[in-house]
Amino acid sequence: MKFLRFFLLSIFIISCSVNSYAQKSNKSSKVKKEKKTKEKKAPKQKKQKKEKPPKEQQAKEEGVDKNFGPIFDGVSISASAGINIYFGDLADYNMFPKINEIGKYSTSAFKFSIARDIKWGLGAKLNYQSGKLEGTRQPGKQSSTISFENSFYDISLQPQLLISDVLFKKNDSRRLKIYAHVGIGYMWYRTQQYDTETRFTRDYEGYIAIEGTESLSQKTLSDKTPKATALTIPYGLTFFYKINHKIDLHLDFTQSSTNTDRLDAFRRDWTAKDKYDYIGIGLTYNFNRTSDDAPKKRSKKDDIKKFDEETTLDSSTKEPKKGLFNGLKKKKKSSKEDELLNVRLKLFETQLKLFEMQYLLGK
Repeated sequence: MKFLRFFLLSIFIISCSVNSYAQKSNKSSKVKKEKKTKEKKAPKQKKQKKEKPPKEQQAKEEGVDKNFGPIFDGVSISASAGINIYFGDLADYNMFPKINEIGKYSTSAFKFSIARDIKWGLGAKLNYQSGKLEGTRQPGKQSSTISFENSFYDISLQPQLLISDVLFKKNDSRRLKIYAHVGIGYMWYRTQQYDTETRFTRDYEGYIAIEGTESLSQKTLSDKTPKATALTIPYGLTFFYKINHKIDLHLDFTQSSTNTDRLDAFRRDWTAKDKYDYIGIGLTYNFNRTSDDAPKKRSKKDDIKKFDEETTLDSSTKEPKKGLFNGLKKKKKSSKEDELLNVRLKLFETQLKLFEMQYLLGK
């Protein structure tokens, strides 16, 4: 009997302990399940992406906007190619060749420039230009047709002024700039003048005739002598269009007057000195210009706001903007207001007189 009691008591204790353990395990499993469900329901936090710096900062960090030092502030180099047009005694046109004949009377040319902006829109540039000049003309009714060929190069120093800021209002979004330039230079050239039909040499500049051919109609020329020289005064306009903060596209119109009438190896006492034009297109590289100097893009919203500001009243001053129709409206309004004031004053005067009459009659 004792054994049976002991056995039953031991079974009861074991069952109680098993039940308590089962309850604990169930509670822990429920807690784990609840945590899992909460984690599933809760939105996953996105990993914070590292904000990339803007393109301008990236460019600066990568060294795109390189600074060459204060010496290169405002410094630029330009290269262009174009045409030369000659104006002189052997030009077969008066003022300028016809548009459809420009190719006939023009020759190829090249120009290289180094420029620097100084202050207040002032600057200067050093130019090197090389090219050719040609012309054909019958100088008289009884004379034969004469032609010439000239090859030259010149160097000039030209102060320049930014006139686009004078002609137009300053605008950060404007890409076009206009410079006017005038200067002084020196040219070196060789010219051969010849009969157009026979091709016999008639005259020359910057050459020497080989011995024995000086008196002949067909002279043999040698370039073993210094080139002929002349003083030049170049002047004109240059148009720059900003492609980006470093590179500009430019169009160059320059005319050079000389102190000689022998660019064509032909001279007349009553005619003006010879000239030549240069028309070229090229690219300009600006050394220390950064991305901050790039033209700002104009949005349509800005244009609409600007239009609204120009056509409506200022909320602060409550005065109309300048304009023809706004001025007329203002004048009309002011005239009506003056009339109303005059009417009111007259009414007030009559009321005063009536009051005086009543006062006197009352006495």
